[in-house]
Amino acid sequence: MWMLVRDDVGLSADAAPRTLAACPDSDERGDPWRWSVRLVPREAGCWAVEVEADHDHVTVRQDTHRDGAVVDVARRAGEEIVVVPVSGQCLVAAAQGPWHRWLRPGDVFVGEGEQDELLRLTLAPGRSGTTVVRLTPVTAQPLRWVP
Repeated sequence: MWMLVRDDVGLSADAAPRTLAACPDSDERGDPWRWSVRLVPREAGCWAVEVEADHDHVTVRQDTHRDGAVVDVARRAGEEIVVVPVSGQCLVAAAQGPWHRWLRPGDVFVGEGEQDELLRLTLAPGRSGTTVVRLTPVTAQPLRWVP
């Protein structure tokens, strides 16, 4: 598994939408655009996740989990998972492994790879929310985050 954790994209109450992850992440890369995940401000400091994708290459599933939930997320080989906290905190961990990372709004976790894996998300009690975006290739070619 490969993963990207991007910390604090500089959120403030009057922030504009922020691209947290995309493939590719800049026009200079030369790779064809496939998907983008953005954090968009809503009223009173609330945030929402918006996803754009080239549906000829990618299908998108988006789930939001809240308030102390513990959720196992299975990522299949070739898929990408993007974890975006929108309020409170979320612990992302390898369900069977040694690593873990706390995320807050403005952080993002992207996981990809050639092997299946199981992630465990543990949301902080109280007003917490995390959106999980699953990007699945339409073709046999696995998806890649192109940094």
